Amino acid sequence: MRPDHFPDPFADAQLDHCGPVGLAEGERILLWMLRQWVTARVLGEEPGARLSNKAGSLVSPRVAAAFILMMTSIERQVRRPLCVSAPYCTGYADDEQRLITACGVCPASPEIAGRLIEGLVVTPETVTVMARFLNTALAHDGKALPMRFDEPEPPVQSARRPTFH
Repeated sequence: MRPDHFPDPFADAQLDHCGPVGLAEGERILLWMLRQWVTARVLGEEPGARLSNKAGSLVSPRVAAAFILMMTSIERQVRRPLCVSAPYCTGYADDEQRLITACGVCPASPEIAGRLIEGLVVTPETVTVMARFLNTALAHDGKALPMRFDEPEPPVQSARRPTFH
C-alpha cells in the first residue's frame, strides 16, 4: 500500500505532550516542528506543507519559514540520518537535543552551536546561521530560547530506543 492510504498516526500529537518536562515554550515548539518534519518524510508528505497546515496556531509565518530554511539546509548536507523521536514521545533524542540547544546558544556562541551540530552536517556554519535566524524569529514572537550551555543528560530517552528517520 502507498503511504497516502494509511491514516496519519500522529495527526493529533499535542505540543504540550511533546518532549521532556522543563522545556521552554520555544524549545517545545522547535521539538514539535522537528518531529512533524520527520513525520512528513516518513509518511511521504511535503514537510513544509505539513507544517503550514498544522503549525498556523502555534507559530508565525516568519518562524515557520525560518524553521523550513534550517531543515532544508540540514537535509541538503546531512552526514547521517537524524535520530528523532515520535511526535508524542516525552523523551528527547540526542540529535533533537543538539539541534535545539544549538539554536539557543548560537546568538551568544556560534562556535559552540557549530560544535553541537558538526557531527550531523557537512558545514555546520550554514546551519548555525539558519539557527540564529530561527532563534531571532522565535524571540520576535515572544518565544525566546534559553541559552543552555551545560545541558544535563536527556532524562528519559536514550539513543538506543526506536526512532524515526
